[in-house]
Amino acid sequence: MACRAVAQAGLMAGTASLDREQAWPLLLVAGWLTTATDLMLEQSLLDSLA
Repeated sequence: MACRAVAQAGLMAGTASLDREQAWPLLLVAGWLTTATDLMLEQSLLDSLA
């Protein structure tokens, strides 16, 4: 799931351009990267409890 979030962020970053686009595609990149980070931290915490 985290890999998919990073892939989505890469896709959004590849198609977003500050010159021609509005800010929302870059917000999507930030959102997907935040999702990936949250998933990795959650898994790390679950692993430490096991």
